[in-house]
Amino acid sequence: MNSVINLLSEPEVNLTRNHINYLISNDIINKQIDEKSLFKGCHELYADPVTENLLTYCQPKIEEAYGKPLFPTYSFWRVYYKGQSCPPHKDRPSCEVSVTLNLGGDQNGWSFYAEESKYDLKLGEGLLYKGCDQEHWRNSLDYEYHMQVFLHYIEQNGQFDPHFKFDRRQGLYGPSVA
Repeated sequence: MNSVINLLSEPEVNLTRNHINYLISNDIINKQIDEKSLFKGCHELYADPVTENLLTYCQPKIEEAYGKPLFPTYSFWRVYYKGQSCPPHKDRPSCEVSVTLNLGGDQNGWSFYAEESKYDLKLGEGLLYKGCDQEHWRNSLDYEYHMQVFLHYIEQNGQFDPHFKFDRRQGLYGPSVA
């Protein structure tokens, strides 16, 4: 089921990275400080307008690779820093169909694991996987920083439709209500 998809061109990756860098460098988005968070010290943002746009922009390619029509649920981005990891986990129902999209960092090559398979994504590539069903993770980052966008969907007329459509929001671009 897992599939690597070429989703963004280099200029589209650069546009997205510039947006994220602007938010961080102007202190619009602060590092995660919650002691209970698995991602303390990361920068991240749920439902950023740019990544919410990517949900619908990339949806046709993702549906083609998945083979079924989908509803978008939510997006977010995260910037990881040297020494950080993403421990093995499964996601919540809004992540029935997930894509992790590589925006790179000061280097490239941070492997993503889904179940027992390892994926090395090129810049602009995304890995399509079943976020709720498949355990997935990343080992410790060995370079300075890495940017990732996460795009999540549910199957139209599937087990999580309509309850998790738009992640239980009225529509895309809205704040979390969960």
